[in-house]
Amino acid sequence: MQLSRRGDYGIRAMLDIASMADGKRALTHQVAERQDIPRVFLTKIIAQLTRAGLLRTYRGASGGVTLARSADMITLLDIVEAVEGPLALNRCTMRPSTCNLDDTCSVCGVWKQAQVQLETLLRGVSLSSVALQNHGEAEGQ
Repeated sequence: MQLSRRGDYGIRAMLDIASMADGKRALTHQVAERQDIPRVFLTKIIAQLTRAGLLRTYRGASGGVTLARSADMITLLDIVEAVEGPLALNRCTMRPSTCNLDDTCSVCGVWKQAQVQLETLLRGVSLSSVALQNHGEAEGQ
């Protein structure tokens, strides 16, 4: 399994937006430039993150994008699932009933356990904790 560019870009955009000073709105084209994300692609990702309730967008001269809730209330799992859809290592972890080997597969239990651990890990990492780590690394440079 590999996170797609969409997922990677979604996380990078959310980190960029989370780094804005309180009350400041990020401009999509500036986020795209800072994060080296194609602007058209980022616009679609921003729309998905907004529909998922992670971002709030504003139109007009004073428009832009802000987090819809506190960065410590947004997890990496929230972001990945908003842009990638439900997280699944394979089809037996997504819909066990679709696998005709579910009852006899000797690896099925391992996949299910790995699925749970991955979801638990991503659910346990907040956007704010990654942003703080990222900020600390940038200061050390």
